[in-house]
Amino acid sequence: MEEIASILEIAITHQKEGRLDLAREIYEKILEIEPGNGDAHHLLGVMAMAEGWPDEAVARIAQAILLRPDQGDYHANMANARLALGQVDEAISHCRLALKIDPGLLAAHYNLGNGLFALGQVEEAIQAFETALDIDPTHQGAWTNLLFALNFSPEAGRAEVFQANRCWGRGVEERINAPTPEISVKFSKELDPDRRLRLAYFLPELETHVTARFLMPLLVLHDREGFEVLGYGYRTDGGQPPEALTEAVDKWHDVGGLGPAELAQKMRADTVDILLHPCSFKARYREVLAHRAAPLQGASTNLVSTTGLVAVDFLFTDEMIDPPGESEEFYTEQLLRLSGFNCYLPPADDLAVGPAPCLDRGHVTFGSFNNPAKLSAPTLAAWAHILDGAPEARLILKHRRFEDESARQAFRQRLGVAPERLEFRGFTDGAQAYLAQYDDLDMVLDPFPFGGGTTSYESIWMGVPVLTLAGESFMGRLSASLMSRVGREDFIATSEEDYVARALHLADDMERLGEIRASLRPAAQAGIFNAADHVSEMEAALRATWAHHCSKGSDRTPHPSG
Repeated sequence: MEEIASILEIAITHQKEGRLDLAREIYEKILEIEPGNGDAHHLLGVMAMAEGWPDEAVARIAQAILLRPDQGDYHANMANARLALGQVDEAISHCRLALKIDPGLLAAHYNLGNGLFALGQVEEAIQAFETALDIDPTHQGAWTNLLFALNFSPEAGRAEVFQANRCWGRGVEERINAPTPEISVKFSKELDPDRRLRLAYFLPELETHVTARFLMPLLVLHDREGFEVLGYGYRTDGGQPPEALTEAVDKWHDVGGLGPAELAQKMRADTVDILLHPCSFKARYREVLAHRAAPLQGASTNLVSTTGLVAVDFLFTDEMIDPPGESEEFYTEQLLRLSGFNCYLPPADDLAVGPAPCLDRGHVTFGSFNNPAKLSAPTLAAWAHILDGAPEARLILKHRRFEDESARQAFRQRLGVAPERLEFRGFTDGAQAYLAQYDDLDMVLDPFPFGGGTTSYESIWMGVPVLTLAGESFMGRLSASLMSRVGREDFIATSEEDYVARALHLADDMERLGEIRASLRPAAQAGIFNAADHVSEMEAALRATWAHHCSKGSDRTPHPSG
């Protein structure tokens, strides 16, 4: 009916402009008149998904698909809802159905990439994201996930990762350099190298990632005579940020709802001197930097590569992650090398380090608590060789994804080892209960080319050494940096063959593993968990960078190109 179609368009307009209650009311009235209206069911599902109700979204869109199974967008949006529920296989199935109906459907390619990435099929995920970008080169979700996924690929070298990030960066810079009204806010002209500096941190979507655990030691220990510390951030679920976080800064700004340009303008109005971006690991968080929010801007703490932006002046790293003379060409930023790249906040509930389980079991238990997306084909091949060479050893893989039997079965097949030698564990609720899981491991096997981050810190804290392969990429060398700083270079391999050989050699001496377990946390407390030394070193680098900025005079304006 033409009248129903016209009413539907009115509801869609309300939905697009945020008047969700009005849109919902109209859709429901349409269904009273025409219960078989698939579009109304579908759009109610899309709206439920946007409001964070994926179960309702699945129910609504399923009804729409029953009514009109030949609609590609129905299947693409069903895939989105299934992904939110962790139903990855179902999501991929709907994406493939959508692409049979409409091979050029961008949302289907994008969601297919997300599903494949969740299964650890990184190369296929990269292809899906690239296809989405062929359809729409400005799609920021596809760019964000492509740039992240490239770091997991054994086939993507540092040059390719750099070039892709720079391609994205150029696109952002060109887009925001389009004619706009002149920005009225100017940077502070107080080019005094010794004055107190306004240091800002940006924490977007702070409930969705672990950056705050790395940032808290810095916020608490900053020298307040030398730095005024400002925090900018938000939660996507509308909740309040942790009090410990907001109380650790001199002033907290909730910036939910602000776009990158608006946020940059606010920071300029607040006369921020240095913006230190602690979570640039996803491209969608970086764009504020392109708008030149502060005279000096740096990347730190939770990153995986260059930002790809010319407006980022420096990036914190260390000599193990980025050996001098070997890494500079892969960054748009100047590299500032500290003794250690970042610092992790140990758990408040101090669990004692347990004995090495091999001493009681009589065999070694290897493990990995990493995202399955990191478990590349070369990693799994190396682990299979290790288990072949140590026939009594066991392997524990833990991640919430392994609550799904299809995921467990896929990795059983990929590893090709006897089922009794492989144990899967899913989600563990509570930090203390989660950390206690490390009591069952003698050694963590770090995946490659993208190694552990948070999991490596947690493992070391619990006394479990991390065997790692020092690769080429940033995240391929972080665990090597950590093990080097605790004096365990014997756990740093230089090739895949060396990785297997070291695992077998170390596993053959269970008494030594017990000694390492007892000594690892004290060594880590003196080094990688020594927040006071890390903050002092970082502040000295920031002060030197500011002094250099003052010495050359500031010709910077708040312009996207820097």
